[in-house]
Amino acid sequence: MSRTRWAAMARRAYGVALVTAALVVVLARRDQIAALTSGARPAPLAVALGLGLVSLGQSALFWVRGLAAMGARRRAGEVLEATVAAIPARYVPGSVWYAAGRVGHLRRGGTSAAALSTVAGVETVLSFVVALGFGAGLLLASGEGADAGGPAIAGAAVALALIASPWVVNPVLRRLARGRGTTAVPTLGWGGYLELCGHLVAFWATSAAAFLSYLAAFPEVDAPGLVRTAGSFLVAWAVGFAAVFAPQGAGVFEATVASLLSGAPLADLAVVVGGYRALTAVRDGLALVGLAAWRAVGARHAPSS
Repeated sequence: MSRTRWAAMARRAYGVALVTAALVVVLARRDQIAALTSGARPAPLAVALGLGLVSLGQSALFWVRGLAAMGARRRAGEVLEATVAAIPARYVPGSVWYAAGRVGHLRRGGTSAAALSTVAGVETVLSFVVALGFGAGLLLASGEGADAGGPAIAGAAVALALIASPWVVNPVLRRLARGRGTTAVPTLGWGGYLELCGHLVAFWATSAAAFLSYLAAFPEVDAPGLVRTAGSFLVAWAVGFAAVFAPQGAGVFEATVASLLSGAPLADLAVVVGGYRALTAVRDGLALVGLAAWRAVGARHAPSS
């Protein structure tokens, strides 16, 4: 049996085990979970949902600026449309399919594969690096990171950031171009690279704010402060991202957040944190419905041939 088939079987087994474990926990701890979620307030949930939609726009802006830095400009509306259209790929096991989906949508518009692949690769690495480094920095600022290896995490994030820097990206692009027998190769400048890092810091700040707003909807959840909670969220996302066997880090993200926050019994808090994933799914659904409506309006007003 091929390695690919074994990997697919393992992912399916993981999914079944995760759903089974979640059902067991919910049934066995339903009273405790109900106590944690009692008195839920809709306003913070609405804010979290709104911030989630904002983060989709920020993600599209990263691609707009990344492509511009590579000399392959695309209109913001086109990139936003591709960003939303690629959303279903987020639910496929593996951490690269969402970026690959955007590459496919934008490639049909004529943008060079080299520029798109470069932006996708830089986004994949830098998203992980910025989330990990930003989260480790927040945990250190909260006084928790030193005991949890925060300095080592931050150092590793800096090292990984260099992998996605022009020092590495541009020589790789030149080598690939030589292999294709062409000298026309896009390059990533340091100004563009640093701008992209800034975009990702803003993106993760918005994402952390959305998670904080989500937790604020549950007064019974005893979160340990904004800084530590935001840092825990970011580090947990990075850990889940690295778990390529889990779609969007499902299960890994929740368990990591719960263990870092530990403001309630681990299983109970993990279930509550899992609700944030459901909120994200609602955000994704709204974005897809909005895209469908936008396309329908466009088709209705398109000139007939």
